[in-house]
Amino acid sequence: MSRAPLRILQLNSIFNGGGADNQTLELAAGLCELGDDVTLAIARGSRLEPRARQMPELRVETFSRKGALKLSLIGSLIKLLRADRIQIIHAHPGRDYWPAILAARLAACGTRVVITRHLMTKPRRLSRLMLLRMSDVVAVSRAVEAVLQRELRGPRERLHQIYGGVDVTLFRPGPTPASRTLRQQQGWRDEDVVFGVVGFLNLPRGKGQIEFLEAAGRLKSEFPQARFAIIGFGSMAPLLRERIGTLGLGGRAVILPFTDDVATVMSALDVLVHPALGTEALGLVLWEAMACGKPVIASRLDGVPEAFTENEHGLLVPPGDVLALAEAMRRMAADPALRARLGRAGRMHIEAHFSRAILAAHTHQLYADILQRR
Repeated sequence: MSRAPLRILQLNSIFNGGGADNQTLELAAGLCELGDDVTLAIARGSRLEPRARQMPELRVETFSRKGALKLSLIGSLIKLLRADRIQIIHAHPGRDYWPAILAARLAACGTRVVITRHLMTKPRRLSRLMLLRMSDVVAVSRAVEAVLQRELRGPRERLHQIYGGVDVTLFRPGPTPASRTLRQQQGWRDEDVVFGVVGFLNLPRGKGQIEFLEAAGRLKSEFPQARFAIIGFGSMAPLLRERIGTLGLGGRAVILPFTDDVATVMSALDVLVHPALGTEALGLVLWEAMACGKPVIASRLDGVPEAFTENEHGLLVPPGDVLALAEAMRRMAADPALRARLGRAGRMHIEAHFSRAILAAHTHQLYADILQRR
């Protein structure tokens, strides 16, 4: 692969901790590790801004969240593109696609535009008609790519698929002092089997946390050593607390606030459960758990099955099927050898296919190919 250093601007005006925001940061860090000159443009006061500023080789530029028609953002981007002779501007949230495109056109300094689609939903009408004519588009999964193949108009050769990646040096197998402390604080013993859901708790159905609790309620008598954790924040929290009481899971189930130290959470869990509902482009938390050597249970939904191989790294269940979810959790609770086998294989799978270094290498090569194209 080409390794000539490139001048790149990564753009994310949300950057508050969702999957797309974490992948923006992972990509920027990975490109820096390759030796590229990377600037990260984010909204001032974003929740992930302190993490970005801890990376010494990454230049961070901030801009105001306010501004009519995003003219302030576009103006700031034009100045950056010209001053730093940016070769590639790469936008991540949908709200940033057109500011990036307009800034590149108005800067008139040869900057090419790349946008990543992190969602299963189809783009808006203008984007469906024009995105492929004005930029290169990256889908984060084959499921997302299929939506874009169906919806976008323009040259097909400008549509690409690149999987994300995680930092395998941060997310790694084995307990850590912090994960041991977390288990002790929650009263989780070594012999307990802790199932956890990590994600936003937003009404009406979140990431399937209610279904997770319903499944837990079916296991509580058979497996007294099973514990159940919901990690996240959002409007569903009162409803979930009520359901814990109704199901008789007091002392067995807990809701923990979201933390940026996701690696510690994954290390403290025994099984990561991702009972997603609605749509799901992929499921980054699955890779984070697998990198920590944890088996996973997930919904067979959209791009989720692309994250791992069923029965080799984890188990898949129909979305919203409480009985199937309970049975998958029962298998994991009853079989420590199964958990260990799936966890070891999952770690190897991430190292081979979904590391941050692999994400950066594939994306760098795409940039180089775009710059060589007339």
